[in-house]
Amino acid sequence: MALTNKEKTLIEDNLNAEYLCIRKYEQYASMASDPQIKQVFQDLANKEHQHATTLEGILSQNGVNNQNIFKSFTTPQGDSSNVQSSLGFTDAQLLNDALYTEKHVSSSYNNAVLESVDTNIRQQLQHIQQEEQGHAETLFKTMNSKGWYDVQ
Repeated sequence: MALTNKEKTLIEDNLNAEYLCIRKYEQYASMASDPQIKQVFQDLANKEHQHATTLEGILSQNGVNNQNIFKSFTTPQGDSSNVQSSLGFTDAQLLNDALYTEKHVSSSYNNAVLESVDTNIRQQLQHIQQEEQGHAETLFKTMNSKGWYDVQ
């Protein structure tokens, strides 16, 4: 079954979000000062790469050429080491931003799941959405363990 225009748009939007997450988490891994937090971000970047590959596969299998549409988001644009030190983000701020990102991405997948006609595609999107929720849980637990997210 060919993708509907809506499915194609939703998958492309989510692929765009995955590319942004990859880039963000790679940058955050380089910016974090705590080795455990660096590893959390690197692990998340790797998982987002897997999600992007899945979405690219869905588009490709359905004859959608997505080459170079969003790739610029995963390509570094120069050395950011001077920028990161001048911005002065704390590990807590990086984690907080990442958590909000995951909330947004999970919500975006929810729309794609609910509006997908193809059962197989819907199941793949649901799987990715569950993993995104797991990413949010990882970030939350990391923040909570450091005392940066109190659940009163």
